[in-house]
Amino acid sequence: MVWETSARRGFEGGKLKSFDEYLSGRCPSVDVKVKVTREGVLIPEELFREMMSAYVKVEQILATLETLADEEALKTIEKSREEVARGEYVECSIDDLERVLK
Repeated sequence: MVWETSARRGFEGGKLKSFDEYLSGRCPSVDVKVKVTREGVLIPEELFREMMSAYVKVEQILATLETLADEEALKTIEKSREEVARGEYVECSIDDLERVLK
């Protein structure tokens, strides 16, 4: 979606600049070969992997911020840390988990 939106902005005076020209005009340090078709935008697999990696990192940061902003979650975490410090926990293998939780 983002790439399609950016590609549409590449129209100038009724003429579509190549996406490579568009990118290099906006980000001179970017050296990416991208193909714009009527069906969408094709990007190199390596770039896609980098984009997904960045997306995952942002999601992790947001999840951390949400937890830090949730007072109830912080209280639960603190309570759990205190229980572990007192030795109030059970160790088990993943195979025994259902049995331990009953």
